[in-house]
Amino acid sequence: MKRRAILAGAVLALVASLAGGAWANRERLMLAFLGAKTEKRTLAEQEALILPHIRVFQPTAGSPPFPAIVQFHGCAGYRPDFMAQWAKVGTEAGFLVIAVDSMSPRGIDREEALSSVCAGKRLIGQERAGDVAAALAAVAARKDVDPARIVAAGWSHGAWSLMDYLALSAASQTPPSLKGEAPAIDPAGVIAFYPYCGEGTWSRLLNWNTKAKVLALIAGADTIVDGAECRARFEAIRQAGTPVDLVWYENADHVFDDAGLVGGEFAHYYGAAAAEDAARRYRSFLEAIRSRP
Repeated sequence: MKRRAILAGAVLALVASLAGGAWANRERLMLAFLGAKTEKRTLAEQEALILPHIRVFQPTAGSPPFPAIVQFHGCAGYRPDFMAQWAKVGTEAGFLVIAVDSMSPRGIDREEALSSVCAGKRLIGQERAGDVAAALAAVAARKDVDPARIVAAGWSHGAWSLMDYLALSAASQTPPSLKGEAPAIDPAGVIAFYPYCGEGTWSRLLNWNTKAKVLALIAGADTIVDGAECRARFEAIRQAGTPVDLVWYENADHVFDDAGLVGGEFAHYYGAAAAEDAARRYRSFLEAIRSRP
């Protein structure tokens, strides 16, 4: 079932009761309502929340300061093998890789993540964008990282959160989970695997672009999110001036790159050809960022 209507029925009822122009802005009103109810932390407090739960993967060659990748997992939570699969690609390309676990700090286990986060009932993209802001700020401040060569990579819900962060930053807005000053950090590169781009996303509502180079890897046969909707989003920001390499995998499904699914109940999601092509493009993208002066 596609995750299109992500917002609570009570909020929908509230907005539906409003008239005229207010109804035309229902998504903004819903997001503002949910944002007002979100627990707020300073940037330092947000860093303190997530940093004990990050995993750091050292590059296989080179010397500091290193280019870096910050990885944001999907809605089902941090899966060590899958994050390590992509971290290996990064470390072999000479990048320090930092994988952020957004669920453990909040006490969300896999079962709850599947039933609440994946259903859009908890930790929606605009809230988790606070994790993106905190992680990028913390990584940029590391002495072993070159802050001019940071790549942010997100998968599914992680890509949604990353895109909401970029959209809000471009509009000079702070994620609703943060309070006080939160400097916007435009990464050098953004990699988005099969994100959610539908109702309740700031990346859909705001006209935005970013200085970052973008690699968007979209599953054309996605049974979880609407791939065509995301393709339209990336085409729009490309027209607005963002350098976007938009890749459309016609026959690929959600999580097509997860080799850990092979041999299991969800093996049908894995697409070897698309996964191999995505890995090749991922490596080439990183090489272009690493080679920057």
